[in-house]
Amino acid sequence: MENGYMIKKITMPIQTKDVDINDYIRPSSVLDYFQDIAGVHANELGLGADYMKNLGSLWIILGERFDVVKRVPKYGEDITIVSWPKNQDKLFMEREYEIRDLEDNILIKGISLWVLVNKDTHKIERADKAKFPGLYYDKTSYQEQTKRKLNLVPHDIINEFDYKVLLTDYDHNKHLNNARYLDIIYNMFDTNYNYIFNSCEIAFHHEALQNEIIHVIHYKDDIYDCFIGYVNNELSFEVKMILKENCND
Repeated sequence: MENGYMIKKITMPIQTKDVDINDYIRPSSVLDYFQDIAGVHANELGLGADYMKNLGSLWIILGERFDVVKRVPKYGEDITIVSWPKNQDKLFMEREYEIRDLEDNILIKGISLWVLVNKDTHKIERADKAKFPGLYYDKTSYQEQTKRKLNLVPHDIINEFDYKVLLTDYDHNKHLNNARYLDIIYNMFDTNYNYIFNSCEIAFHHEALQNEIIHVIHYKDDIYDCFIGYVNNELSFEVKMILKENCND
């Protein structure tokens, strides 16, 4: 809590596991930071994964977005991750994030869209089953709700890639962890990778399980690099990113 508002802050160093071959944090690490602070904060508010599971429910992310505000931080820097839940509606709950430097400059901002689902039927439940005990912070960087679908239409395919889901990709719901989708995309590039992300938007559609093959296609659409993943010919995820060539090193 901060002045009665439901805000969480964590300061941590950027480690080698978090960065790309050029020492910038990978897009997947941004999602890892977001998920970690969301989990810690939900536990502190009494609505963490274990508590909700005892009520027969699971927290599920439908979509996420993040945008560079100032710059992408690098290995060895200390950063502060800030997060707060937004006031929920009947079915959906959003949570916002900021990654700041130690001078409190906002480097990256982000948002995620969550739902509660029944752990047995996987049907969406009412969000007010989880009532957050505190004041909602009224700051927002995103006025429109996070998209559940990006409606990407592939054309002029640049690359295709098959990935077999491994046990190390799993989260505690025994599904492919959301951040790992962006690692799959990162692995579509080669050792000449020299990009810095400027924005990323991802929508999750169909879960991927251990030993399943995710087929990913990559194409360009205006300023975006677009990626679509399929499992057994069924849409699994959509991603659109703005990637810029790294001219700083």
